[in-house]
Amino acid sequence: MNTFSRLAVLMKPIQREMLIGLALAVVASLANFGLLFLSGWLLAAAAVAGLGGIVAQNAFNIFLPAVGVRFFATVRILARYLERVVTHDATLRFIGRVRAWSFERLAPQAPAVLAQQRSGDMLFRFVSDTDRMGQFYLQVMLPFAAAAICCTAYVVITGLFSLPAALVLGVGLLLCGTIIPLITAKLSAHATAQISLQQDMMHADLTEIVQGMGEFMFLGAAGSVQKHIADQQANIRLCRQKIFLLEDGARCLSTIIGTLSAVAMLALATHAYHAGTLSAACLPMLALGGLAAFDVVGPLPAAWQLLGHVRVAARRVFAVCDQPPCVPAPAAKASPVQPLDLCFCNLGMRYPEAKHWALRHANLLIRQGERVALVGPSGAGKSTLINLLFRFYDYQEGTASFGNVDLKNVDADVMAHHVGVVAQDYHLFQGSIRRNLMIACPNATEEKMWRALQIAQLAEFVRAEPAGLDTLIGEEGVRLSGGQARRLAIAQVVLRAPAWIILDEPTEGLDTQTEQELMTALLSALPPQATIMCMTHNPAVAGLMDRVVRVEDGRFHEAGRAP
Repeated sequence: MNTFSRLAVLMKPIQREMLIGLALAVVASLANFGLLFLSGWLLAAAAVAGLGGIVAQNAFNIFLPAVGVRFFATVRILARYLERVVTHDATLRFIGRVRAWSFERLAPQAPAVLAQQRSGDMLFRFVSDTDRMGQFYLQVMLPFAAAAICCTAYVVITGLFSLPAALVLGVGLLLCGTIIPLITAKLSAHATAQISLQQDMMHADLTEIVQGMGEFMFLGAAGSVQKHIADQQANIRLCRQKIFLLEDGARCLSTIIGTLSAVAMLALATHAYHAGTLSAACLPMLALGGLAAFDVVGPLPAAWQLLGHVRVAARRVFAVCDQPPCVPAPAAKASPVQPLDLCFCNLGMRYPEAKHWALRHANLLIRQGERVALVGPSGAGKSTLINLLFRFYDYQEGTASFGNVDLKNVDADVMAHHVGVVAQDYHLFQGSIRRNLMIACPNATEEKMWRALQIAQLAEFVRAEPAGLDTLIGEEGVRLSGGQARRLAIAQVVLRAPAWIILDEPTEGLDTQTEQELMTALLSALPPQATIMCMTHNPAVAGLMDRVVRVEDGRFHEAGRAP
């Protein structure tokens, strides 16, 4: 299935609105043509009647054509307004559908497949490329379809009065609506592709620059980065100038052809008038009608240009969305049952394209309600547990079960209901402390929020702030210290109260006293049936757990129980 066929499939739910919008656009264009066509005849006929004497003036009925002129003017206004309402509504619906469809296919790929993409590039594809795809109906399909229908009608109507004039009109419309736009699109194809490529790179670079502005300043690389972005912008500007020049040239050429066609139609009509086959009133009618006919092909050069942009954008979005997820969806979905024990038996797991096994012949049993510390060197496989539990990556050997259910049959959303994680690379959302807590637990009361903050040893800081829970924390918690941000992430998990809590270096960035207070409050506040798995390099934190398991060489080794 090609790119545009797939777009057509996505459009199916809004086909009715699209057809109504097309009908209104055609009616508006035909009304505009009829207005000038009939106005030309009315003015010329009135002039002829005025010159014909009292008998001709009395015989001429000005009221009926005048009513027709008013009718076409009213229809044009109403149809144009309704067409804007319907087509823009359909466009917004289509953009929403494209984005929902894209997100539905991108979500299962996280984080394995998406980790291979630059975040700025992904953001640009999800926002700008899907928006451009959504404009396919309004700025490409609609102008082409309306032009095809209306041009046919214009030529047929003109042919009823003069076949030679209709032939001239048809050739002019074909040149302005097809030949010139095609040539323009061919000449600008390279520049269009360059703009897409350069924009991809620039948006991805800009995202990285904004995220790492401090590091660029520390490294003294701000000047070179600024020059790099300026060079990219200059290349994009040059390509756009070339496209604009081609489009302006196409519009000028179309205007000249339209004017020459109207003049030729007038000349042919004059010849027919002298031959006695056409009345004098038809001369300005055909000329004005010819000029009005070219209005409908005016948007086509830009539509041909946008067609190339849509094709590139759609291919980019489909290329990412069509990638298969790292872990296939469960064939037979199941939900864990009590007790929520975690069991690995002879487990083997290797990341995609990795040479070494992250876990191999690994055995582990953690029963519900246990407090377990996982220790070991970096890269030994501790974080791999989180990836396995949430089905970010799949294992290749052995068996793994949670709550007496094979992990391969458990959906990530189900695991998120039972397991809460404070990852080492946690993310805080832009906005207030309240908003971040509400994201974790939408139905939480203020009392529960304060209790979670108290357990996380953050309540005193929040109370000291003038805005309290509504204190803004900035992008990714930039207004908080590292320790405060981590404690807010812990408060989010505590507020959810899952059966399992996994903590990845929970006390990093905290002083010794706060570290002890945080872990003591956390362990005492959780119910006995809650399971805690704490990944840490801190012996003091590991000593607070019931068991210590050492992860080394891809295996789990019992290191004893805490006293």
